[in-house]
Amino acid sequence: MVRDARAPGWRPGELAGDRPAYVALADAIAHDLARGRLAPGDRLPTHRALAAELGVTVRTVARGYAEAERRGLVGGEVGRGTYVRTAFGLPATPSAAGTGAIDLAALHPPIAAGAWPAERLAATLRALSEDPVALRVVTDTEHSADHPTHRDAAAAWVAHRAFAPRGDDMLLTAGAQHALSLCLLGLVPAGAKVATTAVTNPGLLAAARALAVDLVAVDADEDGMLPDALQDACARETLAAVHVQPTYDNPRARTMPQARRETLAEVAGSRGLWIVEDDPLGPLAPDRPPPLAALAAERTCYIGSAAKVLALGLRVGMLAAPEAAYPRLAAALRSSTWLTAPLLGEVLARWIRDGVAHQVVEQRIAACRDRHRVARDLLADVEVHGDPGSPHLWIELPAPWSAGSFVAAARDDGVLVAPGDDYVVERTRAAHGVRIGLNAEVSDDQLRSALTRLRRLVPLGPSGT
Repeated sequence: MVRDARAPGWRPGELAGDRPAYVALADAIAHDLARGRLAPGDRLPTHRALAAELGVTVRTVARGYAEAERRGLVGGEVGRGTYVRTAFGLPATPSAAGTGAIDLAALHPPIAAGAWPAERLAATLRALSEDPVALRVVTDTEHSADHPTHRDAAAAWVAHRAFAPRGDDMLLTAGAQHALSLCLLGLVPAGAKVATTAVTNPGLLAAARALAVDLVAVDADEDGMLPDALQDACARETLAAVHVQPTYDNPRARTMPQARRETLAEVAGSRGLWIVEDDPLGPLAPDRPPPLAALAAERTCYIGSAAKVLALGLRVGMLAAPEAAYPRLAAALRSSTWLTAPLLGEVLARWIRDGVAHQVVEQRIAACRDRHRVARDLLADVEVHGDPGSPHLWIELPAPWSAGSFVAAARDDGVLVAPGDDYVVERTRAAHGVRIGLNAEVSDDQLRSALTRLRRLVPLGPSGT
């Protein structure tokens, strides 16, 4: 069913000027679809109306819509116009499901063969079913608070080097995404903004959009956010917080060195900013530097997660909050979900106490390192970024590729990858790259096949020549 409520008024705004206008228009459709400004079923403006709005020719709009259709984003029907079909790069879409495409678009850290956590979960649930005291804990929510043993386990799990939060500092959330939303909801007053890197976690983009929080793009290098650029942003904008991904950041797979962490913590302290430390992949890098939460404990909200490093369905986030922020974050949690499911907290606590969690992480670390070596070998002639051991990689695309055109070409060749433009804070600052997930659901042979195809595709360019 085609919906007419929103899309007739949709306008792409300023098009990126570093690529042909028709490509920039297709990229704008992809960007706004990823951000929720467009949704499947929305009708796009007519060619003539959009051409007049943008000051381009009708032919340019027609080429832009055709490019968007080639990418699987839109469809056209005689007499009905052009409408949004779906978001590309998502495994469940008609363009991916049932086609046999190899999914490297998702980010599901691999695990050693035969080490899937499902059997461990079954054993945990059997033991829980025979423990009447524990059953009471997971079914009795009259106290409307996380159980102390669950908070203590979460604190022990996120502790790293000099960072050792107490159980009383912890809030359990419905995943890291929920924790991000709580930080925006509880710490960012009306009119204030949040700084993040120009290419950032799409979860932050989604949370900021839903909560009407403006993000400020701050430049970064291979070590992460640039402290001087953050200082400049503080001088220009009213900032309440800075968001950082210190370990295997999404999408570029970088790990911030200790010196950069220390300098950013100093800048945040001098400017009175909250630090939102988004670290769901941290346990996969056991040798990583201390968290920013160890350097600026009084202003850092540290986010960990069980989903990426233990099991995707174990949707438990761990939010370590400084004393001054805790009441606001607890109130935000109450307003959003009241209480994270105690059953998930009990499974997490048992896995941590029994050593299961550490075993699973060790198996994922080994698998990530193995796959990372394979990927580096097969992509030796391609500009690839990402720290050894990261469960994902970033491919920097040569001109004249755009992220969207490369994603479409890769999909046509049977490989799904994630377009860099889905991670940009400002659409006019294109990300000329794609993220590659070394995913658990993909076999070794499939991974090799997919990477070989990508290596072959990168130098060809959009023309295929």
